[in-house]
Amino acid sequence: MNLPNFVAFPTVHWSHNWERQHELIFRASEWFERAYVHQPYGLINYGVNELLYKIHEYSANKKKSAPAIVSNPVGKNFRFVNHLYLPFHYKKAIDRLNYYILSKKAAPAEESVVYAGYCNAFMLQYFRKGGFRWLDLFARRQVSDQLSGKAKEVERKAVETADLITADSRTTAEDYANIRPDIVYLPQGADVRRFYPADGLEDIARRAASYSGVAGYMGTDLVVDVPLMEGIVETCTDLLFVLIGGFRQEGLRRLKKYPNVCFTGRLGYFELNKALNSIDVGLIPYLINDRTAGVFPTKYYEYLACNKPVVTTPLPDLTDKVSGHVAVAEGTKGFVKAIYELLEKNYEPRAPLLEAMENTWTKRLEIIKDELARKNIFS
Repeated sequence: MNLPNFVAFPTVHWSHNWERQHELIFRASEWFERAYVHQPYGLINYGVNELLYKIHEYSANKKKSAPAIVSNPVGKNFRFVNHLYLPFHYKKAIDRLNYYILSKKAAPAEESVVYAGYCNAFMLQYFRKGGFRWLDLFARRQVSDQLSGKAKEVERKAVETADLITADSRTTAEDYANIRPDIVYLPQGADVRRFYPADGLEDIARRAASYSGVAGYMGTDLVVDVPLMEGIVETCTDLLFVLIGGFRQEGLRRLKKYPNVCFTGRLGYFELNKALNSIDVGLIPYLINDRTAGVFPTKYYEYLACNKPVVTTPLPDLTDKVSGHVAVAEGTKGFVKAIYELLEKNYEPRAPLLEAMENTWTKRLEIIKDELARKNIFS
């Protein structure tokens, strides 16, 4: 079986902040003649305002489809698939129409390895026809209060259908262990060459000169324990806190009132390494709940790839990472104590970097390539 096409269904537009799915799609696409990267089709039904935003988003991202415009790396064999569709789900007539539109725009499923980071009802019809079907679970959707029962049922059907399932969290894999005990645990990784070595940002360096150290957080604000973060900032007045990302929620944005907090805004693929190399300690101050029980933060290995130590709340997939350069802490006092201890650097100087080098995306993709070779995809 020789499948020439790689068809990818990421949950975000390619111009979105670089994530796990970008790494997997970008790297796996190199094994195929052609790679078709689709726009996100969504899982949730939207109101009028959200629908208008989706139309605007479609128009904006259609203009970004050319490789010269997209800020993230683009494969030489990439073809972006952007088209209009009805952003309503789990209505049979609409699902049939959307599948018809998708089938006209997409590569022939039977001639493709189909990668999906999620599935809605009309995508599932295409996914089922794939020559080889790879489902990557990087969100614990079965416990989400934002998704309908129908959306969760579709994911269960995708799990039953897939030829290969990977999951970045043991908890997510356990959710489906009764129907698919063969899920491959594929935790996050890092592209060490992207992050180390690199110079820091001059603006942060100038501000940091007035402080005894710099702690940083990057990413989304959706699952951050804001009271914890605020307590740390209020306590550690001698430290500068650098927050990297385009935060939309009110939570982290209210930290702007503190003089020892610096916001960088959203940074692109080629800027992020400089910001991370401006900090001394990387923070993962996540809430602990059913949702985050299925989260393995990509930032964990990216901090380490910059040779920075890490303090994290006790996320299930990180509790066994404790070492001289990684601390698992709870509460403001626990985090503050861990930050100051790591600032003393009582660990082997390159220990964070060495851990990242053992967990690269290159090594993660070797697992996937071996799985595909076992199924004779390249023969």
